[in-house]
Amino acid sequence: MQITKEAISKTKIKLKIKLDVKELVPHIEKVYQGLAKGLKIAGFRPGKAPQFIVEREVGQDKFYAEVLDEVLPKAYYDAIVQEKIFSVGRPEVRVIKYVPTEGLEFEAEVEIIPEIILPDYQKIKIKKNKIQASDKDIEELIGNLREQAAEFKAIERAAKKGDRVEIDFEGVRNNVPIQGGTSKNHPLIIGQGMFVPGFEDNLVGMKKDEEKTFDVTFPTDYHEKSLANQKVTFKVKMISVSEKIMPELTDDFARKLGPFKNIKELQEAAEKNIKETKEASERRRIEEEILKRISEKVELEIPEGLIHQEIQKMMDEADSNLKNSGLTLEKYLEMQKKTKKDIEREMRPEAEKRVKYGLILSKISQEEKIKTSKEEIEKEKEILLETFGEKANEARKQLDNHETEHSIENSIIAKKTIDKLVEYCLSS
Repeated sequence: MQITKEAISKTKIKLKIKLDVKELVPHIEKVYQGLAKGLKIAGFRPGKAPQFIVEREVGQDKFYAEVLDEVLPKAYYDAIVQEKIFSVGRPEVRVIKYVPTEGLEFEAEVEIIPEIILPDYQKIKIKKNKIQASDKDIEELIGNLREQAAEFKAIERAAKKGDRVEIDFEGVRNNVPIQGGTSKNHPLIIGQGMFVPGFEDNLVGMKKDEEKTFDVTFPTDYHEKSLANQKVTFKVKMISVSEKIMPELTDDFARKLGPFKNIKELQEAAEKNIKETKEASERRRIEEEILKRISEKVELEIPEGLIHQEIQKMMDEADSNLKNSGLTLEKYLEMQKKTKKDIEREMRPEAEKRVKYGLILSKISQEEKIKTSKEEIEKEKEILLETFGEKANEARKQLDNHETEHSIENSIIAKKTIDKLVEYCLSS
C-alpha cells in the first residue's frame, strides 16, 4: 500500500492511498465467499460456485461495489495506523481509480488532532485557601434544616411574609386572560419570590376569604416576551392562611434528624459537612485554575468536528435537564424566542474550552505515561450501575460495549491526570 500525506490545514490532512491488485485479492475473496454462501445456484452446493458464476448471478457492478465497501474502511484504518495519525470523526473519501484487475486509488480527507506544545506545567503553583466552617456557616445550615422540618398551622389573622397561603387568582391584560395566569387553590409562601415582583407584596394583610384586585407590571426581561414590561390586573381570593411553626433547637430535634444524641453532635456533623463541601469547591477551583493557566499558554487550532461533538453533547445534557424539570427543549426554545442554532452559538465558547482542556489533559497523560487497568474500568462500571437501581442489568449491556468502555477509560485517565497536576501545583 502506497500512502501520500498532504496537509490541508493545521487540523485537516488528505491521504492518497494506492493498493495494487494483489492487495485487493483478499477482499475480493472475502466478498465472494460471503455472497456464495447465500446463493442457490443449480449444479453447485451452497458456497461452492466459482467466482465468475457468483459475479454473474449478483451482477458484476454489485459484486465489485461490495468489494469497494469492504476494502475502503480497512485500507483507510491501516493507513492512519501506519502513519500514526490521530483522526477526528469520519473521513471524506473519494475514489480516484478502481479497476479490480489493476488496483485501487482513493483520497481521504480527515480532521486530525494538531500537535500540542505544552508549557512547563509542573512549575505552576497555586495557593490553596484555608478551609474552615464558621459559626455563621453552621448556624445557617442548621437553620435550613429547621426550615425543612417546619410545620404550618392554619390561622385567622392577616397574612404576612413567611406565611403559607392558598389563593385563587386570575390575571388579565386589556380584559383578556393571560396564558398561565389563572389558578385555583394555588399554594405559595409569601416572600419566596416565586411570582413576578410585586405580586406577593399585595398578599400581605389579606385574610381568609378576602378578595383583592391589583395591578402588577411584569419585568422587562420576563421570559414571555408578550408580557415583558406590561401591566397585568390580578383578581385574588385568599383561601387560607397558615403560620410557619419552626421546631425548637433541642436535643430531641437533633435526634429526629438522624443518628445524633444531642445538638452538639448535630453541630459537629454540620461542621464536617460544611468543610467537605468547601473542600470539594476549593478542589474544583484549583483544577479550573490549573487548566486555565496551561490553556492560556497553549496555542491550539481546535478541529471543528470535536467542537460540534461537544456542542451536541451539551445540547443532550440541556435536553435531559429540561425534561427533568418538566420541559422539552422545543418548549424552552419557544419560551426564549430562540432557535436551536442560537443556543448552539451560545454554547460554542464553552464547548471550545472543554475540548481544549480535554486535548491538553490527553497530551499530559501521554507525557506522564498515565494509564488505567481493566480492574479500574470494571470498578467504575459498578459505581455507575448502582445509580440505575432495578435497571442495572439492562444498563450493563450499554456499559459493556467497546465505545462506552473507551469513554470510561478516558474519564479515569483524565481524573488521574488532574490529580497529578494538582499534586504538582500544591507541592512546595
